[in-house]
Amino acid sequence: MSVDLDKKSVYLLSLLACPLCKGSLKGTGVHQVECLSCKTAYPVEDGIPILLPPTLEEFKVMEAEFHSKEADEFSERHMKHAHRVARYHDDYLKCFRDCRKGAIVLEAVQLKKMGLTLIESDISVGMVKRGRRRAIAAGQDAASLFVVCDAEQLPCPDQSLDAILIVAALHHLPSPERFFTAATHALKPGGLLVIGFEPNQWPYFTVYPALRLLRKIIHPFKADAGGVSVGDMASIGFTEADFERFLHAVGLKKVYLQRIWYIDGFTQLVVEHINRKRSVGQLVDVPDAVQRVLVALDGFLSRVPLLRRFCWHWTLVAQRAQPDGL
Repeated sequence: MSVDLDKKSVYLLSLLACPLCKGSLKGTGVHQVECLSCKTAYPVEDGIPILLPPTLEEFKVMEAEFHSKEADEFSERHMKHAHRVARYHDDYLKCFRDCRKGAIVLEAVQLKKMGLTLIESDISVGMVKRGRRRAIAAGQDAASLFVVCDAEQLPCPDQSLDAILIVAALHHLPSPERFFTAATHALKPGGLLVIGFEPNQWPYFTVYPALRLLRKIIHPFKADAGGVSVGDMASIGFTEADFERFLHAVGLKKVYLQRIWYIDGFTQLVVEHINRKRSVGQLVDVPDAVQRVLVALDGFLSRVPLLRRFCWHWTLVAQRAQPDGL
């Protein structure tokens, strides 16, 4: 059954494309959109297009299910509003201040007040529904499109996006290389790719194994607690060389690579361990004044030649090249 869509829905749907063939999409019913080229049909749930390939590998299915279950508590459990987290979010969000009004940005839930057109996405239906509910409650959904998709197969036409923002998600992907390829195709010339809060590699071979060993010594017969996604379990973090390799493979230009979290990395580890079995209403955190001191100290450590290698996370900003003469 064909349906008439309102002007906003038609416009926002025009920003998307079939993830398989990049064909245009058309609403063919209240609960479905269809690719005009390959005729693949995609469901629509609560007004959210679910643009996932018909066959999705098990790893990604498990990731989606895990994050759907924890969607309602995600921000609180990961302390997204804590100063040691928000401070660095603010750093990379400055990259978007020069974007023209109406610029089309993928994955930018914190940019609603900048006059940008936002495509907010996740592979988890629960996470996208949560984002949409919060946007509607805040009256900030007017220029937003919410979509479920696979970051390695972005449902966007080639050269259609002014910017892409992905935060703490690259290490959850089976193939970061495929994401960089998909992102490069989707970006316009001069478009920005901002990757925030990706883990450094060194703790995966030092701190985390030591903690697992200590846990086994203290509780030899206790099963390891849950609460970790398959993406987190499979990840080994990234080195600076990894990012250089990703960028070189697709021809993106590095704008800057920021080293973040030193003492704050240990702080977050301790806080998350303490809060692991606490309800959201009982979560504890370091006092804000102490966090500000630690952030300032981390800024100093990031400039010390040897110690600066041991950041816990990275923020990468890259750009697709402009044609010659522009």
